[in-house]
Amino acid sequence: MEFKIGDLIARGEFLCACGKVHRPKIKKAIIGEGVISSLPDEIRELGGTKAFVICDPNTYKAAGERVEKILSDAKIPHTLYSFREGHPEPDEKAVGSVILHYDSSCDIIIGVGSGVVNDIGKIVADVAHAPYIIVGTAPSMDGYASGTSSVIRDNLKVSVNSHCPDVVIGDLDILADAPMHMIQSGMGDMIAKYISIAEWKISKIINDEYFCDETANLILAGLDKCVKSARGIARRDKEAVRAVMEGMVLSGVAANYAGVSRPVSGMEHYFSHVWDMRMVEFGTTADLHGIQCGIGTIDCVKVYDEIKKLVPDREKALAYVSAFDYEKWSETLKKWLGHGADQMIINEQKEKKYDKAAHAARLEKIISHWDEIIAVINELPSVTELEKLFDTIGAPKTVDEIGVSREAEAAAFPITKDIRDKYIGSRLLWDIGELENVQKIVFPV
Repeated sequence: MEFKIGDLIARGEFLCACGKVHRPKIKKAIIGEGVISSLPDEIRELGGTKAFVICDPNTYKAAGERVEKILSDAKIPHTLYSFREGHPEPDEKAVGSVILHYDSSCDIIIGVGSGVVNDIGKIVADVAHAPYIIVGTAPSMDGYASGTSSVIRDNLKVSVNSHCPDVVIGDLDILADAPMHMIQSGMGDMIAKYISIAEWKISKIINDEYFCDETANLILAGLDKCVKSARGIARRDKEAVRAVMEGMVLSGVAANYAGVSRPVSGMEHYFSHVWDMRMVEFGTTADLHGIQCGIGTIDCVKVYDEIKKLVPDREKALAYVSAFDYEKWSETLKKWLGHGADQMIINEQKEKKYDKAAHAARLEKIISHWDEIIAVINELPSVTELEKLFDTIGAPKTVDEIGVSREAEAAAFPITKDIRDKYIGSRLLWDIGELENVQKIVFPV
């Protein structure tokens, strides 16, 4: 499927064959060389007269200083808020700090940055009921155009509804000059879509979950474009960087179309969330979200390679679930996540992922549709193909390279099923009673 970001946005809302009315939410994505100069025009088009600019010390150097000059030259007054630290955590403290410094005389918010700055900017814009523009400084994550923010709340990594950016400005002169690790992170976040789309299809088979072919195909088209541009990444080729940035924006549009994060995140994202939560709770090492998602994608393909070797056994699965002790499992969650486990345990009271009657019904669907499930898994790239791709872009392939312990990698695998109420590979393995067996094979410690 061919796509152009501008055409998708210009199409506006439409009734899809899936039965949903799709809305891109974002009004405009401007990606190209020198496009930061369009900022004043975009502010005026949105009715802005005074801007509240959010950045951190790194993004201020990358583009914030230029944004201030552009605003001053255009005689658009502004108030600047910069985090003190270069890599703020997306938590209650950071969000609260921006809100407490918010200048209520401002009528438009400008984020200058990528992941954390954008997530917080979207929340502040939602609270302030103000239009929002994000000036991207790195093609590092897929939240640029989404209507949700990924934040740490009560020590748990969650997605909260926020204000979808009205305009995304991706100046290729700035983006191509971003730290290479951040560009690799964007590629990692795109490569993760192999897993998210596969798991979405599998959940449709097992749980009759809503699924949209058009949305899934859009994501896969953006992913294919990124993969084909991989050789240009190491050279900072601007067209390769454009492909990644367009993929980031496309992911947000796809999530907006579906109304959920299902098309853009799956088990691979939850490896990253676990490592992030452990960093907050215990001060352990973690890396950029997209870097971790990329490594998580390789881990997930290894898991699915083992699933392909299995044949569900009804009696074994029922006995396994019957013997499952959630109270004991809760203690394991607390051991590895600390306070971050508390909200997960509370969530389970309403989600009831481990309900035995619901499991029995799922198990019958799994057994009767096993060939279809395996057919979806067979669509995934091989570990060798992924590793070659990661070598091409120079990105880390293992937790050893980013300072996450093998123990934390192994522990994260079964915890992924508790992060969200989303059907993923680890939940499938729990359903068929094979979770620990596959864990030992893929993640020996």
